[in-house]
Amino acid sequence: MLKELFDKNKNIVINTDIDGVLSGLLLVKYYNCKIVGFTNSKDKVWLSEDADDLYGNVYIDMFVTDSNAICIDQHVVAVDQNHMDTIIRQKNKYSPQSEDPQNNRCFTTEGFKNKYPFGTFQFIIAQMEKEGISVSLPNLEDIVPDSEIKYGDLLNRPDDAMKTTLFAYKRNAEFWWKWLESKAPKGCISKLKSYLDSIANSSKNEKELEQIVDEIKKKTKNYFGKNFNCKTSDGGFKNITDSDNVILKNIEDYINAIGTILGLKNINLPRKYNAHIGTYCRTRWLDIFKPDFVNNYEVCGHKVFSYAFIYGPDNDSQTNFSFTIDMK
Repeated sequence: MLKELFDKNKNIVINTDIDGVLSGLLLVKYYNCKIVGFTNSKDKVWLSEDADDLYGNVYIDMFVTDSNAICIDQHVVAVDQNHMDTIIRQKNKYSPQSEDPQNNRCFTTEGFKNKYPFGTFQFIIAQMEKEGISVSLPNLEDIVPDSEIKYGDLLNRPDDAMKTTLFAYKRNAEFWWKWLESKAPKGCISKLKSYLDSIANSSKNEKELEQIVDEIKKKTKNYFGKNFNCKTSDGGFKNITDSDNVILKNIEDYINAIGTILGLKNINLPRKYNAHIGTYCRTRWLDIFKPDFVNNYEVCGHKVFSYAFIYGPDNDSQTNFSFTIDMK
């Protein structure tokens, strides 16, 4: 799937958080992809001047609704199985939520409870190894330069894979680790999982394990903030350019530092970008949205550019529908 896809289109737009960055840089290294843009998954997409087409590039770690948009992500996006079938028929939206016919995950109580709980990064590694790519990662026990964390901590940070695996959603995580390993037995997925097992084995009880994981998460957040001025705990940015539309130095430093971890040097990032701006919204999903949403990806007359269900339908204490409208 990946080789066929990137033989046709090597231009990628990546999420600015650590999951998007790691995923994108893997594709740069192994498929000679070119990073031509960024998204903060909310109100902005930045595209280089020579690739300024909202639907002409491949989005990494973000679902985009347009039927022409190609996406690789891991979010719950299907309202129900009929909607999932429609997404699958487009043949340009790739996700662990939809890949296995026996394990489609929709916005239902059962589907959300058992959704894929890791990052796009882990999914891409498994898919690459399935396609015969020999993926190389650093020694997971070694210390990341200028930090208090190990490579294994950083590489298990995308979408909180460490927390999800070790205590938050243990049973579901176990299923999905086996699913990933079935794609590529004895590869990097097994190494990432073994690293998490070693952390679990180092603790005396669940409370101590939770404290260990929380401390690692704090140190990882500090690494992102101290070294690259990241604005979110998962290594993300709200903005990537200055007033002249030139990429900020700390963004370049961040991309190059993570690239070095994966064995990449001198990453060729475009200098100038055009910003596409929409309106970010977050609310509870209402059944009255469904007809227009499923048929036209519209909510209250506004065109939805991208979205994800971020909590299950029964979580009444949380707004569960995150989306961006009127992207221009």
